[in-house]
Amino acid sequence: MAYQSLDSHVLIKLVSFFLSTLLVVTTVRSETKCRSFESIISFGDSIADTGNLIGLSSPNQLPESAFPPYGETFFHHPTGRFSDGRLVIDFIAEFLGFPHVPPFYGSKNGNFEKGVNFAVGAATALESSFLEERGIHCPYGNISLGVQIQSFKESLLNLCGSPSDCRDMIGNALILMGEIGGNDYNYPFFGRKTIEEIKELVPLVINTISSAITELVDMGGKTFLVPGNFPLGCSVIYLTLYQTPNKEDYDPLTGCLTWLNEFSEYHNEKLQTELNRLRKLYPHVNIIYGDYYNALLRLIQEPAKFGLMSRPLPVCCGSGGTYNFTFGVKCGSKGVGYCDDPSKYVNWDGVHMTETAYRLIAEGLLKGPYSIPPFDWSCLSSEIENKDSETQCRNFKSIISFGDSIADTGNLVGLSDPNDLPHVAFPPYGETFFHHPTGRFSNGRLVIDFIAEFLGLPLVPPFYGSQNANFEKGVNFAVGGATALERSFLEERGIHFAYTNVSLGVQLRSFKDSLPNLCGSSSDCRDMMENALILMGEIGGNDYNYAFFLGKPIQEIKELVPFVISSISSAIKELINMGGRTFLVPGDFPLGCSVAYLTIYQTSNMEEYDPKTGCLKWLNKFGEYYNKQLQAELNKLQKLYPHVNIIYADYYNAVSRLFQEPAKFGFMNRPLPACCGLGGSYNFTFGRKCGFQGVECCNDPTKYVNWDGVHLTESAYRLIAEGLLKGPYAIPPFDWSCLSSEIKNNGLDEQLM
Repeated sequence: MAYQSLDSHVLIKLVSFFLSTLLVVTTVRSETKCRSFESIISFGDSIADTGNLIGLSSPNQLPESAFPPYGETFFHHPTGRFSDGRLVIDFIAEFLGFPHVPPFYGSKNGNFEKGVNFAVGAATALESSFLEERGIHCPYGNISLGVQIQSFKESLLNLCGSPSDCRDMIGNALILMGEIGGNDYNYPFFGRKTIEEIKELVPLVINTISSAITELVDMGGKTFLVPGNFPLGCSVIYLTLYQTPNKEDYDPLTGCLTWLNEFSEYHNEKLQTELNRLRKLYPHVNIIYGDYYNALLRLIQEPAKFGLMSRPLPVCCGSGGTYNFTFGVKCGSKGVGYCDDPSKYVNWDGVHMTETAYRLIAEGLLKGPYSIPPFDWSCLSSEIENKDSETQCRNFKSIISFGDSIADTGNLVGLSDPNDLPHVAFPPYGETFFHHPTGRFSNGRLVIDFIAEFLGLPLVPPFYGSQNANFEKGVNFAVGGATALERSFLEERGIHFAYTNVSLGVQLRSFKDSLPNLCGSSSDCRDMMENALILMGEIGGNDYNYAFFLGKPIQEIKELVPFVISSISSAIKELINMGGRTFLVPGDFPLGCSVAYLTIYQTSNMEEYDPKTGCLKWLNKFGEYYNKQLQAELNKLQKLYPHVNIIYADYYNAVSRLFQEPAKFGFMNRPLPACCGLGGSYNFTFGRKCGFQGVECCNDPTKYVNWDGVHLTESAYRLIAEGLLKGPYAIPPFDWSCLSSEIKNNGLDEQLM
């Protein structure tokens, strides 16, 4: 990269102009607890500054945010916010039903009961003296994260009084950690430091953020929202500073500078790694990563989708140049005009965003998919819970299902020889709800049944073997024993199994072949697909089960993971091309809690078991490994198809909680044994299946998690469905705001609560 030169005069103006920076994503899993926050405590730079820089400035040297047109869109006057209106922090406060968070510095008689803001425009994570020693000039002095934390600690007596009251206040607050750290990189970039030198700052910046979180945790903090960096290569100040005729430096889709975006991704990746470490250290604390990078990038990738002008990079308030921006000619300066309609713009002044962009970022954080893990709002009032959502609400007209026995509502029985029916065709299967076997691998309903009931739809009928079935409201191709991969592929690798060859590919072909009967014309079929909730499994678990049961080493089985995920991904793509718009894609269960696995791999070595649950740790780690890879692929698909809702169903954590705290959910204290089975440590013996003569069922299946050693009880499936439909185990969460209250509350009191 050849950097263009700047004279020192321009550099000084440039540095004084730039007061903040911008942000990004990845994936991690952590279970969040719903909290009804009582206040917001904020630290950071100009991305969250609601007036602090003005409060700290001399009346004769006010920053540009003190002058019109800053604040014009919403407040109709400047407030010290670096935008035409509200910021992300303002939309979060409004969502929670709070007043806007007041700035701490310079406030007289400010009411901090519902929040206090220490974020200052131009602030850095690192101390200014540290940066100055390395030749990095901070034009606004030392207003670092450490200074902000110190101000907060010194103000506690006025904010909350006694130590116990302060601990309660901090514990019940949503703590917004930035964005912070962007200016630590901006200033050296503007000072012409090399990218290698700037990369050396990354671990120091992240360590400072981590130390601040640790200090606040020790003070009682329980919930942190920690934003990443924006895509710097899409910032107009950088696009102007590093403008080049070399087209290879630019992303052809967005026009952003790829090398700068890669730097942001590097920072964000390292930050997320540190947050993962903190989560393990403090499992009682919710540490949520705010993916500002992808929340913003989508606006530049598909501006029309969000009502923005088709050329989204130029600024609204500025003057001259390719991007309506000139160094030294600031928005707020005399003679600098601004656009007629800021709501059509992403970039406000060359550095900061418009209110419209911040609103869309806030929606992506509050309702998904740009907070990792997602917020859980299930304990809040419906008034708050149903505020604006980023994910698109759809009133589903049907359910289309693929998968294995976890979703099979009768297909394996329909495909079987009447003289050689599977054990699921016999009592006590189905006894709890249907009072007779239906082909479901449980004592009653499955997750798919609870979803159908919630949506006000009939239970989804099986496709195979059905005669005169009504598929208008749903059709199910899931078959017990099914695999994601073709049987021939697995058998070539020495993985043999006796069950059906109805793989995911076979199910998909059956669906395509049946379309003329299901929906008629091509346009009708596309409409059907667009208005359906498409349930993609669970599928893939049997690909691993068969290999594990044959004693294949785990390294061999891990080699199957990319093939399984590719098969699921290809099926989703095919269905999207047919018109599919909403997909629920489950991950794998915690295999180490499955009775079949606990029996086959039973050992006297207690170190192999989780002391809390009794599950086999190494098998659960395999489940986590697969789920992580699946989520990475779903994230990739979501970027490729931003008009589609691809929702990850976290079956792993939805089930794990039942083993971790069984009494909380009404289960017996020893939740691993099967309800229907015979013998052994877990009431399970290979070859003595539930449904066989002489194999007995427990008296009260509602007290059990495991049904037959492989599948779960209706009670467990009900709780999984609840976790998907109402959170926090659907990622991003479902948005039910467009449904009638009749449907939204359908069966919830009796079935899901």
